Amino acid sequence: MSPTKQHNDLDLDNQLAEFTDQVMEGKMNQTASPQDGELSGLEETILRLNRSFPPAALDDASSKQMLVRLKARMRREEQVVKPSFWRRLFDIQANPQIGMMIAVVAVLVLAVVAAPMFTSTGGTSVSGTASSSASLPIAAGLVVILLMVLLWFGRKK
Repeated sequence: MSPTKQHNDLDLDNQLAEFTDQVMEGKMNQTASPQDGELSGLEETILRLNRSFPPAALDDASSKQMLVRLKARMRREEQVVKPSFWRRLFDIQANPQIGMMIAVVAVLVLAVVAAPMFTSTGGTSVSGTASSSASLPIAAGLVVILLMVLLWFGRKK
């Protein structure tokens, strides 16, 4: 770095430091350098930072009032009633897939109930015996499918 460039940078640093001190003391509220210089952008930043922070610390009354308002708001937000699991589950607007889930469950329940009617006993009727041995794998398969569908609909999206 050349000595003139270094001297120029040091001079800009000193000017910026003096400007910052004046802003912090309240003596300066606008830029002091020409609008086209690099120093002007830095001075604008210092002025914006100074405006964004409060000029003095809050008094005790203001801080207590803010604390009371914060606690009141927290109590109000805690009192908001959260909907129950069933209300959220059957809320069609929030969960549009609920209609499809109900239809699938109804079809599976109907299939489990109607499965014994569709099984044949081989043409002979044996009274007193249960014919559930043929419908047991079908019912188990339908229950597994029902559980898979419920898990698929209940997954987090």
